[in-house]
Amino acid sequence: MLKRHIAKFLGRATAPLMVVGLFFARHIGVPVYRVFFSIRRLIQRLVRPAKHRFIYIISNKYAGHVLIVLIVLSVGYVNLQARDVRAETFGQESLLYQLVASDDADVVEVVEAGDLRVTLGTHSSYLSDSVIDARTYIDLDDLEGFTSPEVGQPEDVRPEVPKRSETESYLVQEGDTIGQIAERFGLNISTILWSNSLTFTSTIRPGDTLDILAQDGVLYTVKSGDTLSRIANSYNVEVDTIIKENGLASANALSIGDQLLLIDGEPPTPVSTTRRSASVAKLFTAPSTTSSSGGWVWPTDWRVITQYYGWRHTGLDVDGDYSTFSYAARGGVVIYSGWRNGYGLTVELDHGDGFVTRYAHHSKNYVSYGEVVSTGQALAQTGTTGRSTGTHLHFEIIKNGRFQNPLDYVR
Repeated sequence: MLKRHIAKFLGRATAPLMVVGLFFARHIGVPVYRVFFSIRRLIQRLVRPAKHRFIYIISNKYAGHVLIVLIVLSVGYVNLQARDVRAETFGQESLLYQLVASDDADVVEVVEAGDLRVTLGTHSSYLSDSVIDARTYIDLDDLEGFTSPEVGQPEDVRPEVPKRSETESYLVQEGDTIGQIAERFGLNISTILWSNSLTFTSTIRPGDTLDILAQDGVLYTVKSGDTLSRIANSYNVEVDTIIKENGLASANALSIGDQLLLIDGEPPTPVSTTRRSASVAKLFTAPSTTSSSGGWVWPTDWRVITQYYGWRHTGLDVDGDYSTFSYAARGGVVIYSGWRNGYGLTVELDHGDGFVTRYAHHSKNYVSYGEVVSTGQALAQTGTTGRSTGTHLHFEIIKNGRFQNPLDYVR
């Protein structure tokens, strides 16, 4: 009897809950389940065929052959696109380098030589297991005492020189060099040479008298048939500048024998047609004294080029060892001989016609600032100083402040 009353009571108490539950089941649960079931069936309809296709492809007996062909083609393409990478240019193709490096940045990986040594004067071989220790073979006497000017910026380091308005004469003293005289008077070496009809191979002696111009330029003597415009065009100066600096009344106020100071003028460069041909048998001999076009000669003993001139490489790298030397590619005057940051022991020559040549990474320099050198003269011993990997010569040609491709001048 008690159980029957409890069952009735529970039935009446849970009746509202049953009504609510049925309502939610019919109006919410069933629709949601139908949507879920439809989506699942649609996904299965789409995935099963694709799954079967993938299994068919990878299980096909020709799949392995196709994969091997693709690998071979990929490797072949990569090898065709590959280039020789030196430590000097490693990483320069990365996106980060392109974003942060300037156009003249020179990023070089540095490798120091080991502690082994080889006797000087013997022939070196890359098959040998011994090399000279570059760190102990640097001539430290060459690392100090050099105050020669930077290329293209001579006025920044010259001492103050009183301004002069007239040409004066200078009596050459014992120990004088053309470079020292030019620096003493605040002039370029070329100005001293031009005003005294000297060349880079000329010799001055104590007691000689030199004409010292008031400013850099050329002292020109008017000849028969000369006109001011012709002189200006030949020496790359303005007619108005000549008139002003020489106190002329007009462009027609010229007389034969008059001397004109052509400020910042340069004599016209003679055109040479002499050419030199080199044979394969002479690849590892010292440079011939016979000049190439324009009077240039090969700047070192070997002709093995390890890196060419390019957008991010301002010169030519030529292989060598400690038995090879750097030679003057043309006659000129030494405007720098010493340590120049990443270039290491460096020699720079001014050739007087807008050309400057640079020879870098030496183990020992043989010439000093102001010294006049001739074509083919030994300048230094090959080394690997500065930011360098292995013994080699880094050779640059600079024309009017712009780097040139050395192979356009030397062969």
